[in-house]
Amino acid sequence: MIGNKSVFQIAVVAFLASTGLASAKTVCYVTAADSHAYATPANKALEARAKELGVEVLSLSQDFDVQKGTEQLNTCVARKVDGIILWPLDPQAYIPGLARAQQAKIPAILINSPMSDDAKPFIKSFTGPDVYDEGKMAADSLSKALNGKGSVVVIAGQAGNGTTIGRVNGFTDRLKEAKSEINVLDTVNADFDQQKALVVSRDLITRFGDQINGVYANDDTMARGFIDAWKEANPSKPTPPIVGINGQKDAFESIKSGEMYATIVQSPVEDGRLAINTIAEIIDGKEVKDRLPIPLTVVTKDNVGSVEPAF
Repeated sequence: MIGNKSVFQIAVVAFLASTGLASAKTVCYVTAADSHAYATPANKALEARAKELGVEVLSLSQDFDVQKGTEQLNTCVARKVDGIILWPLDPQAYIPGLARAQQAKIPAILINSPMSDDAKPFIKSFTGPDVYDEGKMAADSLSKALNGKGSVVVIAGQAGNGTTIGRVNGFTDRLKEAKSEINVLDTVNADFDQQKALVVSRDLITRFGDQINGVYANDDTMARGFIDAWKEANPSKPTPPIVGINGQKDAFESIKSGEMYATIVQSPVEDGRLAINTIAEIIDGKEVKDRLPIPLTVVTKDNVGSVEPAF
């Protein structure tokens, strides 16, 4: 709940921005969520860097609700901010709002998650991980763990989400490219949530049992959900090779203990900082590339001791 002081501060920022009296530039940041293992450190890094740059940030949380996010994007346009950073949860839903921002001459960029090509005319840049490449990297890692053969399950993120689509398609396309003998038993959504992943994993284990030779989870949080479900069902059996994404500390410990095979490190801190740096440059009139990626690193037992966790 927003307190009276926060409401007042937002009102002041909006008033000053609309009247041209603000000395600092104001950026509207529509984030995926306030409280989330990855989004929270990305948000904090973005806001900390904004202070260093002298940029005022009006942060609005979608709480993983697309409709809420589209309304917030319209609010950003109405407040006549100097720039918009959008964390999209859907490839298409935000296009009308981005078109309104363009009509209002408010530059907008995407952070972390991609949208469809239809959105490209309305954004200046997309900053963040290449989620399709992450899927390909995950396929290569799991193929190596299974020697190119076996049956796996995929625990995907939120249905319709650009990150989910990229990470799943990259994985399945890579298997086809490599003419892999790995079979996907099922792909289920768990919304990037550990508890939901635990529930769907219980069902997967009940349905497929020992047929599951490997697991690809769209993030490390959901990988942990599968690990917990497997331990419940098979306390004396080692987990099958599991590949996750994000590079969380817990995943590193799971790799060390043998509960996971690999994770792909992407830094939320770099994600947040790159986005605010990019929109600040755009507001200053500088040209930026339409795609600005953050580095990705595959971590296994071979290099887990020499790479730092992302968060």
